[in-house]
Amino acid sequence: MMRGLSRGTRRLSRRLRRKRATELNIVSMIDILTVLVFFLLVNATGVSILGINLPSSSSQPPQQLPRDLKIVIRTDGLTVADASGAIQLLPNGAAGYDLNGLAAVLGQIKDKVPEEDSIKLLLEPGINYDTLVKVMDVARIDPGGTGRQARELFPQISMGDAPPKTNGVGP
Repeated sequence: MMRGLSRGTRRLSRRLRRKRATELNIVSMIDILTVLVFFLLVNATGVSILGINLPSSSSQPPQQLPRDLKIVIRTDGLTVADASGAIQLLPNGAAGYDLNGLAAVLGQIKDKVPEEDSIKLLLEPGINYDTLVKVMDVARIDPGGTGRQARELFPQISMGDAPPKTNGVGP
């Protein structure tokens, strides 16, 4: 079919075919988008997508601010702290971290503030994974014991980096 045509004509023909192949027909896309926008506008009235309940202007602020509980895990021990500062320092013993003492302190805090359910674990660099898991288990659930029932302490756990020590002490 192309044998009888000159070289320039064949080149022009190829160029035209390529140009036709690269053209986009956006008219149909604009039609679809117009219908879609119209559909969304008509159906958007009274629909709550996220289900967010914003407080009204007459609502009162919460009575008590969260305690911002945290456990700082360092190589030399554990520190239980809240927004006001350190609550309890638990230095390492011969057997390692004092997880029983930590469970007792967290149980006392839960008795005082039963609605609190979140705590932060702040780790110093070099803390191994096994220690993290053990502390997390103690913070999450009180297994109970003699005369006590097992209960959930602080199921909402977040993690972060421990702040640097200041003058050898600090949370």
